[in-house]
Amino acid sequence: MIRPATLGFLAALALGAPTIATAAPDRPIATQVAVATAPAPAPAAAADASRYAQRERQDRQVAGYEGGSVVVIGVSGGALIVLLLILLLI
Repeated sequence: MIRPATLGFLAALALGAPTIATAAPDRPIATQVAVATAPAPAPAAAADASRYAQRERQDRQVAGYEGGSVVVIGVSGGALIVLLLILLLI
């Protein structure tokens, strides 16, 4: 059986480790940089864009699409924080 302190530590590590891993380094890293010009867009990209536009015109549900709701993200984040606090207090 896992002790509550261990469970809290594992939860904090699971949530905190990815954040720490994405942090910027303190000192600059020596790298070799090559200056390049942006490549011209491929001819297929224009054809793809026109096909996507045609499909959007055909499907009326696409016009009403909205991305992730702030309420859902806020509630799930708040629930996660409350769960962590409960685990740490037990």
